Amino acid sequence: MGVGKDVVNRFFEAGLRDDIQAAADCFAPDARWIMAEGAEPGTTYTKAEIPAFLEKIIGLRKEYEAKGITLEYGELLEVQDRVVLEFSVLSPEGKVLDRAVDLFTIQDGLIAVKDVFRKA
Repeated sequence: MGVGKDVVNRFFEAGLRDDIQAAADCFAPDARWIMAEGAEPGTTYTKAEIPAFLEKIIGLRKEYEAKGITLEYGELLEVQDRVVLEFSVLSPEGKVLDRAVDLFTIQDGLIAVKDVFRKA
């Protein structure tokens, strides 16, 4: 497994354990997390803002789980300094509610940019 896949896997595993600090530690000091929602070209969170945003995202995941909504992830694809991950949000009946792609840019073994491209 490449360095990029390693850090992205650590990020997701920490999030699933609700370990906000460990997930945030996967980001470089000058990292940016760019969401598809918000003003064009999306809302950007800095390294200092990422822990609070992670807390919000983990809360949303728990709300989904309580409603039977699941997340389905594709395989991580790594090309040079980029890691791509496709995922879908599924209703309890399996209907696709949302689809997105995360594009991670890796720098010195950490996530420098997490850019989310979404298609509802």
